[in-house]
Amino acid sequence: MFARILLLLGLTLLAVQIPATAQAAAPAGYTMVWSDEFNGTSVDTSKWNYRTDVKGWSAQRPGNVTVGDGLMTIHLKEEPEPYNGMAYSGGGLVSKKAFRYGYYETRVKTNVGSGWHTSFWAMAGDGSNTYHSGRRTEIDGFEMDSHVPGRLTHNVHGWKPDGTKTTVSSGHYNAGFDTSAAFHTYGFEWAETQVKFYVDGVLKYTGNYSPTCCTQHDFINVWLTTIAINLQNSPGVDRSALPGEVQFDYFRYYQRDGYTDNEGPTAYRYAETGIWTTSSIRGHTLENTSRYSNEPGASATWGAWLPAAGAYDVYIYKIVYPGSDTGSRIDVTHSGGTSTQSLDHTAGSTGWVKLGTWSFGAGESGSVKLTRSNGNARADAVKFVRVS
Repeated sequence: MFARILLLLGLTLLAVQIPATAQAAAPAGYTMVWSDEFNGTSVDTSKWNYRTDVKGWSAQRPGNVTVGDGLMTIHLKEEPEPYNGMAYSGGGLVSKKAFRYGYYETRVKTNVGSGWHTSFWAMAGDGSNTYHSGRRTEIDGFEMDSHVPGRLTHNVHGWKPDGTKTTVSSGHYNAGFDTSAAFHTYGFEWAETQVKFYVDGVLKYTGNYSPTCCTQHDFINVWLTTIAINLQNSPGVDRSALPGEVQFDYFRYYQRDGYTDNEGPTAYRYAETGIWTTSSIRGHTLENTSRYSNEPGASATWGAWLPAAGAYDVYIYKIVYPGSDTGSRIDVTHSGGTSTQSLDHTAGSTGWVKLGTWSFGAGESGSVKLTRSNGNARADAVKFVRVS
Protein backbone atom coordinates (compact mmCIF):
# COMPACT_ATOMS: atom_id res chain seq x y z
CA MET A 1 0.00 0.00 0.00
CA PHE A 2 2.80 2.40 0.96
CA ALA A 3 4.60 1.66 -2.32
CA ARG A 4 1.40 2.33 -4.23
CA ILE A 5 1.03 5.71 -2.52
CA LEU A 6 4.62 6.59 -3.40
CA LEU A 7 4.00 5.62 -7.03
CA LEU A 8 0.89 7.80 -7.21
CA LEU A 9 2.75 10.67 -5.57
CA GLY A 10 5.61 10.34 -8.06
CA LEU A 11 3.24 10.37 -11.02
CA THR A 12 1.49 13.44 -9.60
CA LEU A 13 4.78 15.29 -9.21
CA LEU A 14 5.80 14.30 -12.74
CA ALA A 15 2.54 15.68 -14.10
CA VAL A 16 3.17 18.96 -12.28
CA GLN A 17 6.73 19.28 -13.56
CA ILE A 18 6.07 18.54 -17.22
CA PRO A 19 3.91 21.11 -19.03
CA ALA A 20 0.94 19.79 -20.97
CA THR A 21 1.07 19.72 -24.75
CA ALA A 22 0.28 23.11 -26.29
CA GLN A 23 -3.29 23.42 -27.55
CA ALA A 24 -2.68 26.30 -29.95
CA ALA A 25 -1.94 25.61 -33.60
CA ALA A 26 -0.41 27.58 -36.46
CA PRO A 27 -2.81 29.31 -38.86
CA ALA A 28 -3.99 27.23 -41.81
CA GLY A 29 -1.53 26.61 -44.63
CA TYR A 30 1.64 26.87 -42.56
CA THR A 31 4.36 24.23 -42.28
CA MET A 32 6.87 24.07 -39.41
CA VAL A 33 10.37 24.46 -40.85
CA TRP A 34 12.52 25.22 -37.77
CA SER A 35 12.13 24.48 -34.07
CA ASP A 36 13.78 23.68 -30.78
CA GLU A 37 11.70 21.57 -28.40
CA PHE A 38 14.38 21.82 -25.68
CA ASN A 39 14.37 18.05 -25.23
CA GLY A 40 18.13 17.78 -24.69
CA THR A 41 20.27 18.26 -21.62
CA SER A 42 22.07 21.43 -22.71
CA VAL A 43 21.61 24.44 -24.98
CA ASP A 44 22.02 23.56 -28.67
CA THR A 45 24.70 26.11 -29.54
CA SER A 46 24.41 25.26 -33.23
CA LYS A 47 21.02 26.99 -33.07
CA TRP A 48 21.42 29.62 -30.37
CA ASN A 49 23.64 32.40 -29.09
CA TYR A 50 23.39 33.49 -25.46
CA ARG A 51 22.22 36.95 -24.53
CA THR A 52 25.26 38.51 -22.84
CA ASP A 53 24.62 42.26 -22.67
CA VAL A 54 24.30 44.59 -19.69
CA LYS A 55 21.02 46.48 -19.62
CA GLY A 56 18.73 47.98 -17.03
CA TRP A 57 19.48 46.46 -13.64
CA SER A 58 21.10 43.21 -14.80
CA ALA A 59 23.96 41.64 -16.68
CA GLN A 60 23.04 38.58 -18.71
CA ARG A 61 24.96 35.36 -17.96
CA PRO A 62 25.26 32.36 -20.32
CA GLY A 63 25.40 30.16 -17.22
CA ASN A 64 21.93 31.30 -16.20
CA VAL A 65 20.39 29.39 -19.12
CA THR A 66 19.84 25.63 -18.80
CA VAL A 67 18.00 22.97 -20.77
CA GLY A 68 16.47 19.87 -19.19
CA ASP A 69 13.17 18.04 -18.64
CA GLY A 70 11.85 19.43 -21.93
CA LEU A 71 12.31 23.06 -20.89
CA MET A 72 14.69 25.95 -21.40
CA THR A 73 15.03 27.75 -18.08
CA ILE A 74 16.39 31.25 -17.47
CA HIS A 75 17.61 31.54 -13.88
CA LEU A 76 17.25 34.98 -12.29
CA LYS A 77 19.78 35.76 -9.58
CA GLU A 78 21.16 38.26 -7.13
CA GLU A 79 24.93 38.09 -7.51
CA PRO A 80 27.10 37.66 -4.38
CA GLU A 81 29.59 40.03 -6.03
CA PRO A 82 28.79 42.46 -8.88
CA TYR A 83 28.83 40.71 -12.26
CA ASN A 84 29.85 43.07 -15.05
CA GLY A 85 29.04 45.85 -12.63
CA MET A 86 25.51 44.67 -11.87
CA ALA A 87 23.92 43.24 -8.72
CA TYR A 88 21.49 41.03 -10.65
CA SER A 89 21.81 38.64 -13.59
CA GLY A 90 19.32 37.41 -16.14
CA GLY A 91 19.81 35.80 -19.52
CA GLY A 92 18.29 34.18 -22.56
CA LEU A 93 18.83 32.78 -26.03
CA VAL A 94 19.02 34.43 -29.46
CA SER A 95 18.60 32.32 -32.60
CA LYS A 96 21.57 32.10 -34.95
CA LYS A 97 19.18 31.67 -37.85
CA ALA A 98 17.41 34.76 -39.17
CA PHE A 99 13.76 34.49 -40.21
CA ARG A 100 11.30 36.56 -42.18
CA TYR A 101 7.56 36.32 -42.87
CA GLY A 102 5.83 33.43 -41.13
CA TYR A 103 4.26 32.29 -37.87
CA TYR A 104 6.38 32.29 -34.69
CA GLU A 105 5.31 30.51 -31.51
CA THR A 106 6.55 29.74 -28.01
CA ARG A 107 5.09 28.58 -24.69
CA VAL A 108 6.19 30.27 -21.49
CA LYS A 109 5.74 30.42 -17.74
CA THR A 110 7.17 33.61 -16.23
CA ASN A 111 8.74 34.26 -12.83
CA VAL A 112 7.23 35.33 -9.53
CA GLY A 113 8.46 38.62 -8.03
CA SER A 114 8.86 42.16 -9.35
CA GLY A 115 11.68 43.74 -11.33
CA TRP A 116 11.99 41.41 -14.34
CA HIS A 117 11.05 41.87 -17.99
CA THR A 118 10.39 38.71 -20.01
CA SER A 119 9.99 38.94 -23.76
CA PHE A 120 9.51 36.75 -26.82
CA TRP A 121 10.73 39.12 -29.52
CA ALA A 122 12.57 39.35 -32.82
CA MET A 123 15.23 41.74 -34.12
CA ALA A 124 18.57 41.42 -35.90
CA GLY A 125 21.36 40.65 -33.44
CA ASP A 126 23.53 38.02 -31.79
CA GLY A 127 22.74 38.70 -28.13
CA SER A 128 25.89 40.67 -27.33
CA ASN A 129 23.92 43.94 -27.42
CA THR A 130 20.63 45.35 -28.67
CA TYR A 131 22.24 47.86 -31.05
CA HIS A 132 23.14 45.59 -33.98
CA SER A 133 24.15 47.51 -37.11
CA GLY A 134 21.56 45.60 -39.14
CA ARG A 135 18.60 46.19 -36.85
CA ARG A 136 15.64 47.85 -38.49
CA THR A 137 12.66 45.60 -37.77
CA GLU A 138 11.58 44.75 -34.22
CA ILE A 139 8.52 42.63 -33.42
CA ASP A 140 7.62 41.97 -29.79
CA GLY A 141 5.56 38.77 -29.70
CA PHE A 142 4.91 39.61 -26.09
CA GLU A 143 6.49 41.69 -23.35
CA MET A 144 5.64 41.17 -19.68
CA ASP A 145 6.88 43.01 -16.59
CA SER A 146 6.77 40.83 -13.53
CA HIS A 147 5.21 43.36 -11.13
CA VAL A 148 2.12 43.33 -13.41
CA PRO A 149 2.07 39.65 -14.46
CA GLY A 150 -1.36 39.88 -16.05
CA ARG A 151 -0.52 42.71 -18.46
CA LEU A 152 0.81 41.98 -21.97
CA THR A 153 2.29 44.24 -24.63
CA HIS A 154 2.69 43.59 -28.37
CA ASN A 155 4.80 45.94 -30.50
CA VAL A 156 5.98 46.57 -34.04
CA HIS A 157 8.94 48.98 -34.12
CA GLY A 158 11.13 50.37 -36.88
CA TRP A 159 14.75 51.38 -36.23
CA LYS A 160 16.82 53.84 -38.25
CA PRO A 161 20.62 53.62 -38.66
CA ASP A 162 21.05 56.58 -36.29
CA GLY A 163 19.41 54.58 -33.49
CA THR A 164 16.07 56.37 -33.43
CA LYS A 165 12.96 54.22 -33.08
CA THR A 166 9.51 54.56 -34.61
CA THR A 167 6.66 52.67 -32.98
CA VAL A 168 4.61 51.46 -35.92
CA SER A 169 1.95 49.75 -33.81
CA SER A 170 1.53 48.87 -30.14
CA GLY A 171 -1.11 47.04 -28.12
CA HIS A 172 -1.42 46.82 -24.31
CA TYR A 173 -4.08 44.95 -22.36
CA ASN A 174 -4.82 42.77 -19.37
CA ALA A 175 -4.51 39.12 -20.35
CA GLY A 176 -7.03 37.85 -17.83
CA PHE A 177 -4.53 35.47 -16.24
CA ASP A 178 -1.30 35.50 -14.26
CA THR A 179 1.59 34.69 -16.63
CA SER A 180 3.59 33.27 -13.71
CA ALA A 181 0.90 30.79 -12.60
CA ALA A 182 0.91 28.47 -15.63
CA PHE A 183 2.25 27.97 -19.14
CA HIS A 184 0.60 29.93 -21.94
CA THR A 185 1.18 29.93 -25.70
CA TYR A 186 2.17 33.11 -27.53
CA GLY A 187 2.46 33.49 -31.29
CA PHE A 188 2.68 36.11 -34.00
CA GLU A 189 2.01 35.89 -37.73
CA TRP A 190 4.17 38.28 -39.71
CA ALA A 191 3.17 39.27 -43.26
CA GLU A 192 3.95 42.11 -45.67
CA THR A 193 1.29 44.48 -44.37
CA GLN A 194 0.57 43.38 -40.79
CA VAL A 195 1.51 41.38 -37.73
CA LYS A 196 -1.17 39.38 -35.91
CA PHE A 197 -0.55 38.50 -32.26
CA TYR A 198 -2.08 35.41 -30.64
CA VAL A 199 -2.37 34.20 -27.03
CA ASP A 200 -3.38 30.57 -26.47
CA GLY A 201 -4.48 30.41 -30.11
CA VAL A 202 -6.78 33.45 -29.88
CA LEU A 203 -6.08 36.55 -31.98
CA LYS A 204 -5.57 39.40 -29.49
CA TYR A 205 -4.10 42.27 -31.50
CA THR A 206 -3.26 43.22 -35.11
CA GLY A 207 -0.63 45.77 -36.10
CA ASN A 208 -1.09 47.08 -39.65
CA TYR A 209 1.33 49.03 -41.83
CA SER A 210 1.96 49.71 -45.52
CA PRO A 211 4.88 47.88 -47.18
CA THR A 212 6.70 51.18 -47.84
CA CYS A 213 5.90 53.05 -44.63
CA CYS A 214 8.82 51.72 -42.67
CA THR A 215 11.56 49.14 -42.46
CA GLN A 216 9.39 46.21 -41.42
CA HIS A 217 10.74 43.61 -43.80
CA ASP A 218 14.20 42.64 -42.56
CA PHE A 219 15.34 39.17 -41.60
CA ILE A 220 15.27 38.93 -37.82
CA ASN A 221 16.67 36.75 -35.06
CA VAL A 222 14.40 35.40 -32.32
CA TRP A 223 15.09 36.38 -28.68
CA LEU A 224 13.77 34.43 -25.67
CA THR A 225 15.02 36.56 -22.79
CA THR A 226 14.52 37.93 -19.28
CA ILE A 227 16.33 40.97 -17.86
CA ALA A 228 15.90 43.16 -14.77
CA ILE A 229 14.83 46.65 -15.81
CA ASN A 230 12.59 49.54 -14.78
CA LEU A 231 9.59 49.46 -17.12
CA GLN A 232 5.95 50.32 -16.37
CA ASN A 233 7.01 51.95 -13.08
CA SER A 234 8.52 48.82 -11.61
CA PRO A 235 9.02 49.00 -7.82
CA GLY A 236 12.39 47.30 -8.25
CA VAL A 237 13.66 43.74 -7.95
CA ASP A 238 11.95 41.70 -5.26
CA ARG A 239 15.01 40.15 -3.62
CA SER A 240 12.86 37.81 -1.52
CA ALA A 241 11.70 36.05 -4.72
CA LEU A 242 15.26 35.21 -5.82
CA PRO A 243 16.52 32.98 -7.18
CA GLY A 244 13.70 32.92 -9.69
CA GLU A 245 13.14 31.27 -13.05
CA VAL A 246 11.37 31.70 -16.37
CA GLN A 247 10.65 28.57 -18.40
CA PHE A 248 10.19 28.20 -22.16
CA ASP A 249 8.66 24.95 -23.43
CA TYR A 250 9.71 25.34 -27.09
CA PHE A 251 10.18 27.71 -30.00
CA ARG A 252 8.66 26.92 -33.43
CA TYR A 253 8.78 28.77 -36.74
CA TYR A 254 6.25 28.04 -39.49
CA GLN A 255 6.35 29.18 -43.10
CA ARG A 256 3.60 29.33 -45.72
CA ASP A 257 4.94 31.34 -48.67
CA GLY A 258 8.29 31.60 -50.44
CA TYR A 259 10.17 34.81 -51.25
CA THR A 260 13.36 35.26 -53.26
CA ASP A 261 15.10 38.62 -53.48
CA ASN A 262 18.18 40.01 -55.24
CA GLU A 263 19.74 40.78 -51.83
CA GLY A 264 19.66 39.53 -48.26
CA PRO A 265 19.66 35.92 -47.00
CA THR A 266 17.62 34.62 -49.96
CA ALA A 267 19.98 36.12 -52.55
CA TYR A 268 21.77 32.76 -52.91
CA ARG A 269 18.70 31.67 -54.93
CA TYR A 270 19.02 34.70 -57.25
CA ALA A 271 21.30 34.60 -60.31
CA GLU A 272 22.12 36.90 -63.23
CA THR A 273 23.64 36.53 -66.67
CA GLY A 274 25.08 39.55 -68.46
CA ILE A 275 25.94 42.88 -66.87
CA TRP A 276 23.57 44.17 -64.20
CA THR A 277 23.80 47.32 -62.08
CA THR A 278 22.20 48.31 -58.79
CA SER A 279 19.52 50.91 -59.50
CA SER A 280 18.65 54.05 -57.55
CA ILE A 281 15.02 52.90 -57.78
CA ARG A 282 14.04 51.02 -54.63
CA GLY A 283 12.60 47.55 -54.64
CA HIS A 284 9.47 46.17 -52.98
CA THR A 285 10.34 47.51 -49.52
CA LEU A 286 11.61 50.86 -48.28
CA GLU A 287 15.31 50.02 -48.07
CA ASN A 288 15.40 47.25 -50.68
CA THR A 289 17.41 47.83 -53.86
CA SER A 290 16.58 46.77 -57.42
CA ARG A 291 18.76 45.86 -60.41
CA TYR A 292 18.75 46.78 -64.10
CA SER A 293 20.51 45.77 -67.33
CA ASN A 294 20.51 47.01 -70.93
CA GLU A 295 22.69 44.21 -72.25
CA PRO A 296 21.09 42.08 -75.00
CA GLY A 297 19.95 38.72 -73.65
CA ALA A 298 20.68 39.56 -70.00
CA SER A 299 18.63 37.48 -67.58
CA ALA A 300 17.73 37.29 -63.90
CA THR A 301 16.52 34.07 -62.27
CA TRP A 302 14.82 33.60 -58.90
CA GLY A 303 14.86 30.05 -57.57
CA ALA A 304 12.07 28.95 -55.25
CA TRP A 305 12.33 27.36 -51.82
CA LEU A 306 8.89 26.24 -50.65
CA PRO A 307 7.91 24.77 -47.27
CA ALA A 308 5.44 22.26 -48.71
CA ALA A 309 4.24 20.84 -52.01
CA GLY A 310 1.08 22.43 -53.36
CA ALA A 311 -0.43 25.12 -55.53
CA TYR A 312 1.07 28.60 -55.34
CA ASP A 313 0.18 31.97 -56.83
CA VAL A 314 3.38 33.33 -58.37
CA TYR A 315 4.10 37.07 -58.34
CA ILE A 316 6.91 39.24 -59.66
CA TYR A 317 7.60 42.75 -58.41
CA LYS A 318 7.32 44.95 -61.50
CA ILE A 319 9.13 48.29 -61.47
CA VAL A 320 7.54 50.75 -63.89
CA TYR A 321 9.91 53.42 -65.20
CA PRO A 322 10.45 55.31 -68.50
CA GLY A 323 12.93 53.62 -70.83
CA SER A 324 12.38 50.20 -69.29
CA ASP A 325 11.84 46.94 -71.17
CA THR A 326 8.44 46.81 -72.87
CA GLY A 327 8.53 43.06 -73.42
CA SER A 328 10.63 41.19 -70.85
CA ARG A 329 10.26 37.45 -71.34
CA ILE A 330 9.08 35.67 -68.17
CA ASP A 331 9.54 31.90 -67.84
CA VAL A 332 7.97 30.18 -64.82
CA THR A 333 9.23 26.64 -64.26
CA HIS A 334 6.87 24.51 -62.15
CA SER A 335 5.86 20.87 -61.65
CA GLY A 336 3.99 20.81 -64.94
CA GLY A 337 6.77 22.31 -67.08
CA THR A 338 7.53 25.91 -68.09
CA SER A 339 5.01 28.67 -68.80
CA THR A 340 6.05 31.78 -70.74
CA GLN A 341 4.64 35.30 -70.95
CA SER A 342 5.87 38.88 -71.44
CA LEU A 343 5.93 41.87 -69.10
CA ASP A 344 5.86 45.58 -69.98
CA HIS A 345 7.82 47.65 -67.44
CA THR A 346 6.52 50.95 -68.87
CA ALA A 347 2.79 50.26 -68.48
CA GLY A 348 0.61 50.35 -65.38
CA SER A 349 2.04 50.98 -61.94
CA THR A 350 4.88 49.62 -59.83
CA GLY A 351 3.90 46.69 -57.62
CA TRP A 352 3.36 42.95 -57.41
CA VAL A 353 2.02 41.37 -60.60
CA LYS A 354 0.45 37.92 -60.53
CA LEU A 355 1.89 35.66 -63.20
CA GLY A 356 -0.41 32.69 -62.55
CA THR A 357 -1.09 29.70 -60.32
CA TRP A 358 0.90 26.48 -60.60
CA SER A 359 1.85 23.39 -58.61
CA PHE A 360 5.31 23.05 -57.08
CA GLY A 361 7.14 20.46 -55.03
CA ALA A 362 8.57 21.09 -51.58
CA GLY A 363 12.03 22.56 -51.06
CA GLU A 364 14.04 23.92 -53.96
CA SER A 365 11.40 23.52 -56.62
CA GLY A 366 10.76 25.78 -59.58
CA SER A 367 11.93 29.22 -60.64
CA VAL A 368 11.06 32.47 -62.37
CA LYS A 369 13.38 33.76 -65.11
CA LEU A 370 13.29 37.25 -66.65
CA THR A 371 15.11 37.83 -69.96
CA ARG A 372 15.71 41.28 -71.47
CA SER A 373 14.04 42.14 -74.78
CA ASN A 374 14.61 45.91 -75.13
CA GLY A 375 15.22 48.97 -72.98
CA ASN A 376 16.32 48.50 -69.39
CA ALA A 377 15.37 45.13 -67.93
CA ARG A 378 14.49 45.50 -64.24
CA ALA A 379 14.70 42.88 -61.49
CA ASP A 380 13.84 42.87 -57.81
CA ALA A 381 11.91 40.01 -56.19
CA VAL A 382 9.38 37.22 -56.69
CA LYS A 383 7.03 35.51 -54.26
CA PHE A 384 5.17 32.21 -54.18
CA VAL A 385 1.94 32.48 -52.16
CA ARG A 386 0.46 29.15 -51.12
CA VAL A 387 -3.19 28.61 -52.03
CA SER A 388 -3.59 24.86 -51.35
